[in-house]
Amino acid sequence: MPISEVNTLSEVVDRDTASRAVQLRVLGAFAAIAFVLAGIGIHGLLSFTVSQRTQEIGVRMALGARSTDILGMVMGRSAMLTLAGVVPGIALAYVAGRSMEALLAGVKPADTTTLVSAVTLVIVMMIIGSLMPTLRALRVNPITAIRVE
Repeated sequence: MPISEVNTLSEVVDRDTASRAVQLRVLGAFAAIAFVLAGIGIHGLLSFTVSQRTQEIGVRMALGARSTDILGMVMGRSAMLTLAGVVPGIALAYVAGRSMEALLAGVKPADTTTLVSAVTLVIVMMIIGSLMPTLRALRVNPITAIRVE
């Protein structure tokens, strides 16, 4: 019997794992899209909140609130919203990890490194998404804000 289809071991491994590599690329693309959409969502929600509270921010500034007070108010709201999403997110990630444990390839559902990385990424996203609304809140002119009503 003649020998046919002679391949190196690396070619065999590449051919056998090609579908997994494509799956990982698609999953990575979806994760990047989800990250961007979540950042846009945080930015939109905080922009709406700041625009709704413009008069309140103007009154606070007219009564002597410092920029740090306004910064703390807007970032505190952002942190509260982030916490409200992170806590159930960690619980759901654990439950989903338990149900997909066979597909995780050596990563445990309660892997501390993975969960800490995800929470860190969410906090970075919160800070980036909150930056523009916070800067806009700091630039509110008290006279204009009060006069709007």
